[in-house]
Amino acid sequence: MKALIRKDLYTQKASAFLLTALWFIIFTNFFTDGQPVRHVLLLIFVAYFIAISTSNKAFEKESVLINSLPVTRKQFVLAKYASGFIWFGLSAAAVLFYIYLFDTFAPFPTRMMTIPEVLIALGCFYVIISLFYPLQFKAGYVLATSLTIALPLLSMMSFRIILNIMENPRMVAEQQFFLHTADLITTNQWTIALSVLLVSALLTWLSILLSIRIVRKIDFDHG
Repeated sequence: MKALIRKDLYTQKASAFLLTALWFIIFTNFFTDGQPVRHVLLLIFVAYFIAISTSNKAFEKESVLINSLPVTRKQFVLAKYASGFIWFGLSAAAVLFYIYLFDTFAPFPTRMMTIPEVLIALGCFYVIISLFYPLQFKAGYVLATSLTIALPLLSMMSFRIILNIMENPRMVAEQQFFLHTADLITTNQWTIALSVLLVSALLTWLSILLSIRIVRKIDFDHG
């Protein structure tokens, strides 16, 4: 399984890292106003984009590797999920360094991410890839990407709607609701982080079982 994880690391294209910069444009416009939700969303989808970039080849092509290495199909699936930790770690380092630069040098109000915020991002990241991998193994990379790419779009739309509400002086009740929700999240970050991680762990476990079942039924014999 370690060989499969190394394969994902070594075969990742440099272009994937360059394209990942698009998420910085989408979520921060290359500057940060200090809103923690922007940083959490940025980390989630930077890690997500890099992780799925290693799966952009047809699954049948990877069957050559499965048949040539002393690994089982179960190990192949587990390696995909395990490599997510590596991609998330690299993404977290990049995002935190990005925030540090603005916190230190730029005249924009911001702060570093807290540990619970990083854990929330980790949990949400695994929720997304738990949806992606079974879809990829069953229906292919294009469909899996198309369906899961809707998540960042919905996130941006929801975030924009909330900002519009907060700027509308006539929507006092809605503003109080969002302010109260933000206060609860801020004061109970560890509780929320642990809850997200527990839900993520359950979904990831179910996703792994489903992915293994799907992969075992795929015929890789090319005669």
